[in-house]
Amino acid sequence: MIANAEKPEARESSRDLARWLESEGLLAGVDLQGHPESVNEARPDYVIALGGDGTILYAGQAMQDRQVPIIGVNMGKLGYLANFDVGELRRHWEAILTNPELVERRLMFDVRLVAAGEQQWRGVALNDCVVRVGDPFRTVSLEIQIDGRPLCMLVGDGVILATPTGSTAHNLSCGGPIVEPGVEAIILTPKCPHSFTHRPVLVAPSSRVCVRLLAKAPGRSEAAAVLDGQRVEPLDVGYELHVSRSRQSFQLVRNPERTSWSTLITKLKWGQDVS
Repeated sequence: MIANAEKPEARESSRDLARWLESEGLLAGVDLQGHPESVNEARPDYVIALGGDGTILYAGQAMQDRQVPIIGVNMGKLGYLANFDVGELRRHWEAILTNPELVERRLMFDVRLVAAGEQQWRGVALNDCVVRVGDPFRTVSLEIQIDGRPLCMLVGDGVILATPTGSTAHNLSCGGPIVEPGVEAIILTPKCPHSFTHRPVLVAPSSRVCVRLLAKAPGRSEAAAVLDGQRVEPLDVGYELHVSRSRQSFQLVRNPERTSWSTLITKLKWGQDVS
């Protein structure tokens, strides 16, 4: 069980749930979002994430290549992925453990940083991989290739490579499309491009996308790759990000009382008159 220690209600609920799970002989361990390595060390069959969507992304990043179903319990404001409350979790507990149809398997990314032809680091992304500018927040120049062939040159604040799960996050705020999680695709959304001709596109899930940093503004301008808003890695001129579909799937337990469309409507107010 993972809980956001900054949310008092998450800490309190985690204590109650820990006692309950321990009495059932089901508790493998507790992480108050400070020791991600403990998640894989415990080798759980399920992860309960108490907090918001950030807590779920923390859990996914902690598991890396050993993904197991995540049960998201919302203790935040939006909780788009965290679609249980504590009462619903207890009410549907037996179904969660016994009904495999409640586990949604979603596309996630394998992300590698290559410099001078050698891999520097590797990670996964459940929501998105974002190339962004840093202090003093000037533009960057990027070359984007798909399957080894040039797609475009992009000058702007960066680019978002989002999964369908992440389409309703940073991607949506930058004008990218909402994509149903069952539609497998890689979403490429420019961030504040210096051209009217750059628009978001969807590419095949089998595609291999390469983003190469061509130039930064002179001086102490910075750039970085951000995975799920959790991991930040600096980028320098000539560095390449290689993004492709992971062999692993992001596994999210679905609340049987809700559908993906009801979540979209109730939490994002999609299609509703909000005047």
